[in-house]
Amino acid sequence: MSIRFAAYTLKSALAGVALLSSLTASAALVTVFAGDPTWGSTGNTGGGSSAITATQARSGNGSLEMTGDRTRFVGLGNPFSAASNLGLLNDVTRLSFDWNIAVGSVTGLDPDYTPALRLHIWDGTQRSELIWEGAYNGTYGNTTQGTWYTSGATDKFWRFQTSLGETNDPALVTLSLSDWETGASSNSTQWYSDAAYVSAISVGVGSSAGGGYRAFADNVQFVIGNQDNTYNFETQRTTDVPEPGSLALVGLAFAGLVVLRRRKTA
Repeated sequence: MSIRFAAYTLKSALAGVALLSSLTASAALVTVFAGDPTWGSTGNTGGGSSAITATQARSGNGSLEMTGDRTRFVGLGNPFSAASNLGLLNDVTRLSFDWNIAVGSVTGLDPDYTPALRLHIWDGTQRSELIWEGAYNGTYGNTTQGTWYTSGATDKFWRFQTSLGETNDPALVTLSLSDWETGASSNSTQWYSDAAYVSAISVGVGSSAGGGYRAFADNVQFVIGNQDNTYNFETQRTTDVPEPGSLALVGLAFAGLVVLRRRKTA
């Protein structure tokens, strides 16, 4: 076999590796271990708490455990800093998660009261949150304690604005993320400007849940622009085994080299 053909074969193999890499780079599973500096428990003013534990593992050896009244497990940024910018709100296409109401959980609210998933936003000087809760997504009366559920890509969120409270028009407004981004109120006022941006995401429990409340969450999927990341909560690193995607890339490159060597010796 000619050197030119051998070079072409190697180039083709490497091109295949590059193509596979490009196809898998946009969607990633990000493991968040206990103590990760980009995530942390805050806002525990009602006596609640949130931490990654092994109490109710979902995918791996852990999940986020939330107990008591009012807690936030914040990730990727700072909800209260206008300098924290994860990207434009208009570029967000999904925020979802897995959730589980613990067996034996007790609350003065509805028995099917769920954890809350929040998108923290700045629009000029106005800070707000778009909040997912099961109450507005058909979960009440349809859940079983100890069972994992997953919120949907088109589920509804309600909005809380600092100093303004919840958004009513005239009743509480609940919309999908895409409708919050592009829709308008009854007087044709846009909910958000095109400059609105995300400062952080969080999982937590709302106020008034009570000290006996307990729930779990895992696999927070956040899609913004061409970044599709799912954040999986784990208590500790188990091994340093390469991810399946990485193994596939290595295998493809190795196969290309084997073909090249066989051609050269033929």
